[in-house]
Amino acid sequence: MLEHSGEVPVEVLVVDNASSDDSAGLAERLADEHDEVRLLRSPTNRGYAGAVNFALPEARGDYLAVLNMDVVAGSNWLDPLVALLEANPAAGVVCPLVLLKSDPGRIMAAGQNLNKTGLGFNRWLGKSREVAGTDPLQVTGLHGAAFVIRRPLLEHLGGWDETGFLYFEDVELSWLLRIAASEIWCVPASTVSHDYHLSMFPHKLFLLERNRWRMLLADLRGRTRLAISPLLALSELLMWGYCLLRGPKFLRAKWRSYGWVRANRAEIRARREQVDSVRRRSDWGVLRGLRWGYPVDQFLTLGRERGESSRDRIGA
Repeated sequence: MLEHSGEVPVEVLVVDNASSDDSAGLAERLADEHDEVRLLRSPTNRGYAGAVNFALPEARGDYLAVLNMDVVAGSNWLDPLVALLEANPAAGVVCPLVLLKSDPGRIMAAGQNLNKTGLGFNRWLGKSREVAGTDPLQVTGLHGAAFVIRRPLLEHLGGWDETGFLYFEDVELSWLLRIAASEIWCVPASTVSHDYHLSMFPHKLFLLERNRWRMLLADLRGRTRLAISPLLALSELLMWGYCLLRGPKFLRAKWRSYGWVRANRAEIRARREQVDSVRRRSDWGVLRGLRWGYPVDQFLTLGRERGESSRDRIGA
């Protein structure tokens, strides 16, 4: 849901990602009723980042605001985000404060905290809204549920990498922005709400892990990965321990992620060349400021889910 009564002129691009329900018909009716709404139909489901890339050539503004389909954005949410970008040329992306739809007094994410092993965690998940205050803050990672990016910057980066299809694309984009020396900010004065529950199922874990290792292999040089190998090994140990707690489907999902990486080495090499073409920071410049540790509360939440998941694959 989107409302906007601020000063920033907007066009609304709705991407139908080869949907199988009546959402395209709803968007079509909205486009007929509102001149600023345009419906774009993708012939195939290209995933979340792919939908943004599908809309990118059609966008006419200086900035591209990305909203997940289950985000509720109220009036005047956009103006503070654009104002920060206008005032800070070094800022490439800015996020609103994302609140939990089930409890708007609590935070879902104020951007993300990125870890040196490639993991990303919601900043201040479950904290009271008051924790964020109102002053803008620089963060290490954007949250894909809602953000605004400079359109020329996204074009310069080659669009949003859609190889991962779903999950982890916001972490990957955050790393690429850091490589390109572009700042990421969060503006708590702008709020949206998101229908969110921290959970895990086998296919999600497979996508997260294959996409994380693809990014590490494409974005970091071999000597850098060797230097942080103890930390990477610890992360792998924790991940395998979690999969062991969850059962055979999770163990197979984790193992399959390695197989995918081995089978797509040529694609990863091509991605490395693309990343290097926009590089303005060294590996250590990218890693500087990223977290060493892990948010215990989020690990405990996932750890409380034991045994077989009620879900197996996306959409199931």
